[in-house]
Amino acid sequence: MYKNMYPHLFSPLKVKNLILKNRIMSAPNMLFHTVDGRPTDYYVRYLEHKARGGAGIINLGEIPVCDGGCHTPGMDLTRDNQPLFAEMAAAIKESGAIASVELTHGGRKAKPEFNKKAPMGPDEFIDEQGVHVNAMTEQDMDDVAEAFAWATEFWMGSGFDTVLIHAAHGWLFPQFLSPLSNHRTDKYGGSLENRMRFPLMVLKRIRDRVGPNKAVCIRLSGSERDPAGFDVNDIIAFLEKAQEYVDLVEISVEGLVNFFGTTYRPWGLNTDITEAIKKSGRVNIPVFVIGSILDPELAEEIIASGKADGVSMSRALIADPYLPEKSLIGKTDEITPCLRCLNCTDSDNLHRHFVCSVNPLIGREERLGFGEDIGKAKNPKSVLVVGGGPAGMQAAITAAERGNEVTLCEKTDSLGGLLKFTDSDSLKVDLKRYKKYLVNMTKKRGINVLLNTAVSDELIERINPDTIIVATGSDIVTPAIKGIENARHATEVYFGNAGESDEIVMIGGGLVGIETAMHLANLGKKVTVLEMANDVAVDAGPVYKIGMLWRAEQLGVNIVTGAAVSEVAAGEVAYIKDGAECKIKAEEVLYAVGMKSNDKVYFDLAMKAPHVVPVGDCKAVGKVSGAVHSAYFAALAVGR
Repeated sequence: MYKNMYPHLFSPLKVKNLILKNRIMSAPNMLFHTVDGRPTDYYVRYLEHKARGGAGIINLGEIPVCDGGCHTPGMDLTRDNQPLFAEMAAAIKESGAIASVELTHGGRKAKPEFNKKAPMGPDEFIDEQGVHVNAMTEQDMDDVAEAFAWATEFWMGSGFDTVLIHAAHGWLFPQFLSPLSNHRTDKYGGSLENRMRFPLMVLKRIRDRVGPNKAVCIRLSGSERDPAGFDVNDIIAFLEKAQEYVDLVEISVEGLVNFFGTTYRPWGLNTDITEAIKKSGRVNIPVFVIGSILDPELAEEIIASGKADGVSMSRALIADPYLPEKSLIGKTDEITPCLRCLNCTDSDNLHRHFVCSVNPLIGREERLGFGEDIGKAKNPKSVLVVGGGPAGMQAAITAAERGNEVTLCEKTDSLGGLLKFTDSDSLKVDLKRYKKYLVNMTKKRGINVLLNTAVSDELIERINPDTIIVATGSDIVTPAIKGIENARHATEVYFGNAGESDEIVMIGGGLVGIETAMHLANLGKKVTVLEMANDVAVDAGPVYKIGMLWRAEQLGVNIVTGAAVSEVAAGEVAYIKDGAECKIKAEEVLYAVGMKSNDKVYFDLAMKAPHVVPVGDCKAVGKVSGAVHSAYFAALAVGR
């Protein structure tokens, strides 16, 4: 008889007129695939992909009301377009999920280029970009309340089951709730009762518009994590009143570093807040929590222990929309782990299409399909993969899943490539999980793995491959610095030993240099990073970089920019900064100034099969996302 491994996570929940099939919410995220305010087929298929994965609620992300757009000018909410929005709802509901849309207003953070009027908030001021922000009048507040009520009615009329009112992450409502941003002296400022007056007015207006039977949800920051800001006790007081108008609350937190948890933060970031809300006994609506909830075991524990009634996942369901379904049927070892690399979030900041490092399909469903749509190769082939790093393993897994006969040869005694460094790293637990996942999937997919085996003519002749995928990685770049022979490459602290030295100098402030320095600092060592440029980690996405440097500062890593190293000598490093020669004591010196493609094998093999394809660092040096994507698409082409 079937036994559910996660009985609390998968127990149904009734919210007003809605039945949630489980306690998993697919949180709003920043995929905006619209043209002239109209959703594209790409957007609809993305929502369908998410819904098929099994989450109980699927949210559209950040749909601005009136003139509150921060990332997008928003949807064209006209009756002529309503059938398109109805199709979005249908794409979600046909798989048994609840269709929800997050309604937002950026307040003082609204971007003028997306709106017809200047941004507005509790106070009048000039922001850091020099934009004039107006203090809201009572008429402005009434207009915003009416806009939220109208938008709620419109989306529900388009087939959506509920809305999620965004009252978190520094948008309009927390701007009023926070004493850090609300300095009004009228009845909308000062006391907590006054500061919650406008948000409650909006919620009441929504409830009055849609009536008593429709479910309305709210996303709320449970704390500002700042002694001078609002805290969980304030939010409990707010919810005690707000629950008259809303039926479910999803709790997040204020602060960019806080709500975008990088790989350097713990899992389950906000459960302390939801636990306090639940224990207060003053909040009677279901409480969901979001914040680095990455696997079903943690989700089950949160709900079973009473810390929350449900969980909200964003990046975990981008990395693998089928996390709920795989958990339900006992295939948790096949869940693609999220790296918390924030590539998805930084896609928007870098003005490019939505990208997940470990899921090449997400956001591309209309062009490529997903799940069973990918299907088997029409003409299965014999495939030889050279190299057992992340690119090689991904290529082998994808090719094998499509029904090709796959052999992978790896010259060392184990799979993992450069990701084997995670076995020793003290911080990158998420990346270690991903390496373990790739190794496991390589074993499960019936791939013929040949360890301690370098590619050779004899091997090629024996296998007679139709396609050779070359994933031989990259080689270290050694800087032309006097005395560099007295230094080691950064990776040696993982694959050799961290050494006994307590004072370490790292030459190079790219991602590898900074993250290795953080690992060493986490082991208690004093580390200084010398970077020649005036900025560090230029190869990191902007949001990930903020979180990474915040953690580096916590760990005490000393970063010196504009420092051109001139010599590595016994016990010290000499460098030039601002035209002056400087020296720093160093018991040990490491360097990380880049890598170069190891493409010699590719050129040696280029004529030895009908199709020979380089992938990963062999093709172009990059991060995990480049390795996974290039390998996936190379394997997807085999046997088409």
